Parts: sequence; structure tokens; C-alpha cells
Amino acid sequence: MMRRISVIFCALCAIITTGSAKTLVAYDTDNTAMSINVIVGNKTFTATLADSETGRAFAQLLPMTATMNELNGNEKYHYLDSSLPTDSYQPGTIQSGDLMLYGNNCVVLFYETFNSSYSYTRIGKIDDPSGLAAALGTGNVSVRFEKGSTTNLTPKGLSDQVPSTKVIENGQVYIQYKGQVYDVRGQQIQ
Repeated sequence: MMRRISVIFCALCAIITTGSAKTLVAYDTDNTAMSINVIVGNKTFTATLADSETGRAFAQLLPMTATMNELNGNEKYHYLDSSLPTDSYQPGTIQSGDLMLYGNNCVVLFYETFNSSYSYTRIGKIDDPSGLAAALGTGNVSVRFEKGSTTNLTPKGLSDQVPSTKVIENGQVYIQYKGQVYDVRGQQIQ
């Protein structure tokens, strides 16, 4: 699905291309990452969802507030009302901040690192799990999951006007705006 969106995006850019410059901004549309906010009490953690069917299906459920139950002193879990796509594997070592799916409808947020022989499907991962265990506490807890952002495909600092030139070359989209060249994060490049 993500690759199909990337191809459509690139095709649209090709249709509106003007000019002939070839050295512009490279956008890697195949590496779009979605971040979400995981809110526990007054503490917000940013997580990056896996670029998978499971990650995308989970994102479609958001925003969502879930009562997450304590288990084993290392995780919180919540059963969803519906199933998500699975691609389970045995990770061996679970890391603090891992957001996983057990079975096809049990969301698990791990707040301790430990070894496990269980199989899970990755949903995503808390980017910086510092303070996660303290925020989650020792009992059941309410956790809110909200959509954050996706990788910005428009260079920062530009006006809302259409860039002066768009070119597709070797599967990459390049943009030049007012004679300047920008990278994917909006930083000026040569």
C-alpha cells in the first residue's frame, strides 16, 4: 500500500513537472515513518510505528484510550475489539518501549527489557523509553494513543506556493524552489 502511494505521488509530480533542472531536492517516498504519541497521565512519549500492515492498521484505530492491564512487572496489555494483521516472530529479547501485538488483538507495551520465548508482531517502538516504567506504574493504567506525524514531504521554510521545479530521476523526486535546493528535511543543499 505504501509503495503504491509512493508511485502515485511520483506520477503526480511527473505530471506537474516544469523546467529542465535535474539537481534539486531528493525525497525518499518509500521511507515514510509515522509517529504516534503515547500519553500516560501528564507524560507524553513519541513512538514510531512499524512500516507494516500491522503498524498501518493500528494507526487507523487512533486516537484511542485504553485501560492497559499489568502483567509480570514488565508489560501492560489491552485487548482490542477487532483483529489486526499479524506477522509474528520470536524477538528473543524484548526491549523497553517495544509496542507489540500478541496474537491478533492484544496490544502490549513493554516497559522493561527481558528475554522471552513468546511470539509477537511488531506495531512500533517508543523512541526514548526513559521514564516509561515510572509513568506506567505498577498497576493497571489508562494510556492514550494519538497520531503524531509522518515524515514531511515538503521542505521546511518554503511558502505554500507550488515549487518552481519538480523532476523525477532514478525513482527520486527532486524540487528546486526560488533557485535554492533543499533536502527532505528542508535544509538548503547545493
